[in-house]
Amino acid sequence: MLTSINQPRALLRALLAAAIAMSCVAIKASAADVEIPPAVADYASAMGEMKTSRGKSPIEPVFEAGMQVSPQIQAILPDLSESQYQQVQHQMQGFIVVREAIIVVRPSVDYFRTLARKQGTKADRAFFDIYSRTEPDGNGPFPAYIQQQTEESGCTRFDGKLMVDLYRGWMTFRTTYPDAYASEAQGEIDSLETELLTGICTCDDAGKTAAGLQAFVKAFPDLPITPKIKTRIARIHSGKSGFRFNCHAG
Repeated sequence: MLTSINQPRALLRALLAAAIAMSCVAIKASAADVEIPPAVADYASAMGEMKTSRGKSPIEPVFEAGMQVSPQIQAILPDLSESQYQQVQHQMQGFIVVREAIIVVRPSVDYFRTLARKQGTKADRAFFDIYSRTEPDGNGPFPAYIQQQTEESGCTRFDGKLMVDLYRGWMTFRTTYPDAYASEAQGEIDSLETELLTGICTCDDAGKTAAGLQAFVKAFPDLPITPKIKTRIARIHSGKSGFRFNCHAG
């Protein structure tokens, strides 16, 4: 079950933990002393060069540069002055930078998908197509299979074929483009597997939850995680699953 917003994107979730541990390097004694990481300017320069280049050019290096610096920005975002905040928003074109009710620094998938279709490679277009389905801009800080209920939590949508379709999409991408966006793609697969194996706050009742898990088992009978999912299904039927059905997180 997803219970916090540390970062909506799979790679950023891991990077944020490291950024927080190192935040004392970037955060000074007062807001006036906080420094914007130099990598922000590097990202802005790389994005500008790519957008002004002619013809097709890989988007992945620029995207990954933004992903790498995002946790550093999020760690210091509350302490930036207003002018620094506006500067970061301007320089991080293609990323949503917010410090209002919630603090979030994450890519705008719609922005990058449009950019990929305009001047990206086949790998870029394929990546942002499945990425936009998994981490849509319109679902707050959560992946598509989490139904947001509060600013920091939501229930899992096990019912239907959403998780099946997303998992198949990522597996297809990894097979077709094994060297492209490898960390992010694997992170999304890992996040899906974690939710399938450990998520307990389900939006649906017992029958629909079991049916959704069974659809995954049918679609991927030979995965290493499949036997464990079968065990979860059996426990639902026995009434000993530990799931919170029709769950309201918070």
